Amino acid sequence: MRPQSDGSARGGAHLQLLGWWHLTRGRDALHLGGREQRLVSLLALRGPRPRVLVAATLWPDTREDRARASLRTAVKQTQEHAPGLLEADRTTIGLSRRVRVDVHDLDHAIDDAIGSHVAEPARLLTVLRCDELLPGWYDDWVLYERERLEQQKVRALEMLATAAYDGGDLVTAVDAAREAIRIEPLLDTMRSVLIRARLGLGDTSGAVHEFRLYRRYLAQELGIEPPPALAALFEGTRPAPAGSSIPVPRPRRSGVVANGARSDRTRRTRGPA
Repeated sequence: MRPQSDGSARGGAHLQLLGWWHLTRGRDALHLGGREQRLVSLLALRGPRPRVLVAATLWPDTREDRARASLRTAVKQTQEHAPGLLEADRTTIGLSRRVRVDVHDLDHAIDDAIGSHVAEPARLLTVLRCDELLPGWYDDWVLYERERLEQQKVRALEMLATAAYDGGDLVTAVDAAREAIRIEPLLDTMRSVLIRARLGLGDTSGAVHEFRLYRRYLAQELGIEPPPALAALFEGTRPAPAGSSIPVPRPRRSGVVANGARSDRTRRTRGPA
C-alpha cells in the first residue's frame, strides 16, 4: 500500500520529489540538510516505518548504534527546521498526513489510468509526463522507487494511449505512445499505436518516419527487424479506423514478441529494502 497524504489540510506542507527536492509550507521554502532530506523522502515514499528499519535503510553500511544515532539527529534537525513535518514515537516514524507529496499525486494518476478511470485524458497525460524521481540520488532505495515509478508510468501510458486510440482521440494516443516509448523504446504495442494513430491523422510521412526510426533502432540494438505486423501497415494494409479497437496486445507486465524483441519493459522483481 502506498503512503497517503492530506496536503489540503490547513497548514499542510508540500513536498516535491519529481525533478528536484523542494519543500514548502505556504509560500515559504523549508530548508533541510541532505541527511534530513533523505529521511523525509524515504518516509514520503515508503510510509511510516519502524525506526530500526529506517536507520538500516538510510545507513546500510554503518554500525547499528551509529545508524540509530544518525537517525535521532536527523529527526531532531527536521523537527527544529520543519515543525510538524514528522509524526514519531519511540518505535515508529512517519511523515505527517498533512504533507502533500507530488509522487502521491502521480500514483493516483497511474491508478486512474490503469483502472480505466480517465475523465480528462489530456490532464492525465500532463501528470504522467513528469520529471524523474530525485535525479542525482543513487541510494539503493531511491533507485528501486525510481524504477517502480518508471514501470508504472509506462503501464499507465500504454493503457492511456490504447484507450485514446480506441476512442478516436488520435492526438492523445500519439502523445501518450511517444511518452511511453521515450521511457521504454522496446514497446512494440506503443510503436503500433503511434504509427496507426499518425496514419489515422493522415500523417503518412510521419508514420513512415516513425517506422524507419524503430527499424533503425532495432537493427542497431538487437540486429533484428520490426515485427511483420508493423511492416504490413506499409504494404497495402489499411490502418484500423479511428474509434475501433486496434489489434495490438493489451499492456502486460512482461512478455516477448516475435524475433525476440521485448514488448514490455523487463520488470524487476527485487523488493524494497
